Amino acid sequence: MDSDSDYQPETDVDSSDDEVWELIDSSDDSDDENIPPNSTLNATQPNVNYGYDVLDTMPEAPASFLPERVPGIQLDQVRTRDSAKQFFRAIDFFKLYFTMDIVLQICQYTNTYATEHGLQKPSVFQSWYELSPDKFYRFCGLIMYAGIVQVPNIERFWSTKSLYNGLWARAFMSRDRFKAIMCFIKVSNPLTEDPNDKLCKVRMLTTYIRMKCIKLYQPHQNVSIDERMVRNKGKYAFRQYIRDKPTKWGMKLWILADSLSGYTYDFDIYLGKQDNGPFGLAYGVVMKLTKSISRQGYRLFFDNFYTSVQLLKDLWFIGIGACGTVLRTRKGFPNAIKDVKNFEKKSKRGDMRWIRDGQLLTVQWRDNKTISLMSTIHDANDSVTAKRRTKTNGQFENLTVNQPTIVHDYNKYMGGVDKSDQLINKYNVLRKTNKYWKTIFFHMLDIARVNSYILFQDWRDKNKDVPELKRPTRYGQLNFTEELIRELGDIGIDDPVPIASKPPVHFKHAMDPQFMDKRGNCKLCYSNEKIVRRTSVKCKVCDVFLCFQKERNCLSQYHKLL
Repeated sequence: MDSDSDYQPETDVDSSDDEVWELIDSSDDSDDENIPPNSTLNATQPNVNYGYDVLDTMPEAPASFLPERVPGIQLDQVRTRDSAKQFFRAIDFFKLYFTMDIVLQICQYTNTYATEHGLQKPSVFQSWYELSPDKFYRFCGLIMYAGIVQVPNIERFWSTKSLYNGLWARAFMSRDRFKAIMCFIKVSNPLTEDPNDKLCKVRMLTTYIRMKCIKLYQPHQNVSIDERMVRNKGKYAFRQYIRDKPTKWGMKLWILADSLSGYTYDFDIYLGKQDNGPFGLAYGVVMKLTKSISRQGYRLFFDNFYTSVQLLKDLWFIGIGACGTVLRTRKGFPNAIKDVKNFEKKSKRGDMRWIRDGQLLTVQWRDNKTISLMSTIHDANDSVTAKRRTKTNGQFENLTVNQPTIVHDYNKYMGGVDKSDQLINKYNVLRKTNKYWKTIFFHMLDIARVNSYILFQDWRDKNKDVPELKRPTRYGQLNFTEELIRELGDIGIDDPVPIASKPPVHFKHAMDPQFMDKRGNCKLCYSNEKIVRRTSVKCKVCDVFLCFQKERNCLSQYHKLL
């Protein structure tokens, strides 16, 4: 845990309360029920208390944990086309997020886009034919396969050379087919895109996946909020650069995760500077992400970017206890303990001092350095022991020190988002692209994959007597991902390695469609139906005119028949 003296802002923008950043979804309506009244700080500062023995009395005990649903997987309201369907396979849980409804929409938008813009990329379009839900799931399986099997570039998956022959990509689809889908895939309807929305090209998908994440799972009592960076160096308005992060360039997401499982329960995408109201960006982010868990007795943990006196008091007002590290420069921080130099001179490792201001407890604990925390759910008298290794007279020795429970709980429960990041980054499906919305699409696949894994493990734990759910003892994320990939690609566990053969050709020879000044009769319409239809699209290779429209694509049909 970082001390407040080591804090470095994670963006090129000042992280103070008065700085104005952008809230993610300006179109999201506010919930009047969750907007607390403005609270004022006490004019007089309370006394400073030293040590663990000075009696601390909380004015009000934290609310009991009474969630709206039983924590864990929620399948009671899931409706499937087959009412007798059971959830036994990895793909059953993945399809809870990428349902047939959303996949049909993606296929429709993709096919429409390919029909309208295919002539602009004839080399790719000659391998195109309509995308069906089955082929889309195969495409997702191939993307995930590329996440667990690393090769220098995507084309090596179909290489027939000795070092690469035997890979399974050709069992999903041909190389040209994969490139065509990557080229033409669309996850939004261009006719309904809002030009004022920076996420218009992916808003439908992110809203749908976010809704599914909330609906399918109820978090346990301890949750955390933190940021996540998704790598992308393309040019777009909300690109971020964070110098000290492993992923320096990309887009920033605010994440609310279950501290126990790492389940991504809610998320929002940071879109840049905007008026965030009187309390700043961090306040708005937390209040937005916690709307669905208010008044249920949840305990929320976050770092010093978010922690403020106003936020903790207002979270308490809506029934959420909170705890986080805090900067000594933050507005409302007790003046009596802002100076830590004298405290460090007179104290030893494990010592602490604290101030109680109503429900709000502020604690400073001496470790290697002094760290400051605020909480509305902890008591200053509660403590545990922690082991430290220290050097004395040139010799290392183990040291047992007292540690306030507030510090112990923060270390234990703050890592929910970090755990989620680790699960995602282990086998992430990100592909290099300059288009921000494709990166978000890939990240939605990752969120669905990891969340479905967590649901699957929870479902297995609650149905231990079901033989179809039996798996090896050490069944982890890699095993689940492998099982999911095989089911998405319709590949048996004992199927032979696909033979390296010439990729399937959907068109007998190349075509070169062009728009002509003069129109001619469609050859296919006349030969099949004896109907004269005029068109301006002509294949230069075949020297024939052919229809090329949304409802009638004679250009593709003609070349398949040759």
